[in-house]
Amino acid sequence: MFIDPDNPLAAEILQEAGKAYFSGCRKMVASLEALRGFDRVVAPSAHNGEHVTCRSQLLDDAAERVHFVLIQRDAMQLSRSETFFEDYGVPAEVIARLGKRQRK
Repeated sequence: MFIDPDNPLAAEILQEAGKAYFSGCRKMVASLEALRGFDRVVAPSAHNGEHVTCRSQLLDDAAERVHFVLIQRDAMQLSRSETFFEDYGVPAEVIARLGKRQRK
């Protein structure tokens, strides 16, 4: 992304875009950690209906956050890193839900 150094408005816009991107990254990381934390606390064999619903909501939230970051990366013309999912530890279950509309 080219920014004219003589245009302070363009530089400010780029700075705001960067802040929004990193805020989105922090939210994404937090949602992925919430999912991992849930999985650490709740034993797989103890998944009753309530646990399944809660985990499904955590998966949906993580997928939405990852999707938002990917959209921001694309809008900012950041390089498409082939290791993005691996770098952030995005589980296959989350990747499978990317772009799917959540039911409310």
